[in-house]
Amino acid sequence: MSTGKIAITLLLPLQLWGENFSQIARQITNSLQYKLQKEQIELYRQRLKEVESKKWGRLEGEYRAVRLFQTPILKFETQAPVGVVNGKIIYTPVQTQVEMGKKELFTGIIRYSYPLFTGFALSNSIKKSQLELIRERLKLSNLKRQLLLKAGELYSSIYRIKAEIWALEKAKKALASARSQARSLFREGLIDRASLDGVTAKYYQITASIKGKKAEKRALLNLLSYLLNRQITEIGGVEIKRVTFHPNFQNRPDVKIVKEELKIADTQIKLAKSNYYPQIGLEIGLKREGENLWLTKNSYQNLDHSYVAVAIKYPLWTGGGRKAQLEEAKVGKIARLLFYRDYLKKVETDYNNTHAQLEALYAQLRAVKAEIRARKSYYRTIWGKFREGLSDSSDLNGAIAQLAEARAKLEGLKAQIFFLTLKLKLDGGEPINGNF
Repeated sequence: MSTGKIAITLLLPLQLWGENFSQIARQITNSLQYKLQKEQIELYRQRLKEVESKKWGRLEGEYRAVRLFQTPILKFETQAPVGVVNGKIIYTPVQTQVEMGKKELFTGIIRYSYPLFTGFALSNSIKKSQLELIRERLKLSNLKRQLLLKAGELYSSIYRIKAEIWALEKAKKALASARSQARSLFREGLIDRASLDGVTAKYYQITASIKGKKAEKRALLNLLSYLLNRQITEIGGVEIKRVTFHPNFQNRPDVKIVKEELKIADTQIKLAKSNYYPQIGLEIGLKREGENLWLTKNSYQNLDHSYVAVAIKYPLWTGGGRKAQLEEAKVGKIARLLFYRDYLKKVETDYNNTHAQLEALYAQLRAVKAEIRARKSYYRTIWGKFREGLSDSSDLNGAIAQLAEARAKLEGLKAQIFFLTLKLKLDGGEPINGNF
């Protein structure tokens, strides 16, 4: 193989095929974790409906059949005259029993109850459930952000390893050519046996490294497949370009979640305050009591027992429980407010640190590109000397390894830049247009 052909073999760009990150990102909602959170939203939606239903009151029917062990009777005592003594009438007590009903008693009632006033507990319970539903929807958005970050991290790691495999395979091809050339030189007596064995050992060493990297790549592809809930066999490449970031941390779903928690804490205080108000309820009942299943006969009472009732309930003393509940709610809001402030600072600090890492990677990228140019020139020089017998195999092995390492380093930096760019977009609360 000529010098030019060997250089082309080693220096060709990384051949890319497979699914790119834009395709993967569009499928992120296929994740089982995402689907699970969607079901959680449905759970809170039904919970809201349950709470809202209370504002319409409650209509229920009841039918009861009772058989008594004894016939109900009414006992009363009267004074009956029994004689006259000295002009006075003598009375004696007489016990009298009167049947007051049958052993069988049937009752039917349709009642409607309505909470006239709950101390604002009902309205705040509805508000709390609404906020909890909003929070769960935000959790879904935040989960999508986290899944995209995890997918991006796996994608960049796979690409980095893919680049390392590519560089090692190019080095392996170059070493195969170098080993063939070394055999020819050895037969001609231009190099010793140790030089030939050195090239051969390096060839098998790189072969083993390739197998190890491929196993690592398969493991990461399996993790990505698990994350997306579908098989991913290969990925594409990465594109990096300088972008201007416009962070707005208030747009981040996780920050919005913390803000919703503050609102929920506020409703919790209002719910605790509702215990200081009386509860007033209205109940209207259509009721009949009879001696038969059809409620058409009652020999002792009127059939119709319909009614309208108003009830007022107020806790006169709770042993300090109401006050403790209110104070607990207030402390909870203060704690969430402090957490919100701390969380914002942490988000901003992490963002700034990531941005600094990205700038450092771009500086390293420029340095590695310059290193590759130098490694190319050095490789060509050493290869020419090796063909003429002016350089031994260790020099050639070193040149090949250094160039392959530099190319892998370049692609590894590109992978890191790709991931950090994605991370800054997502962590900055910026919209993702789907093109990566």
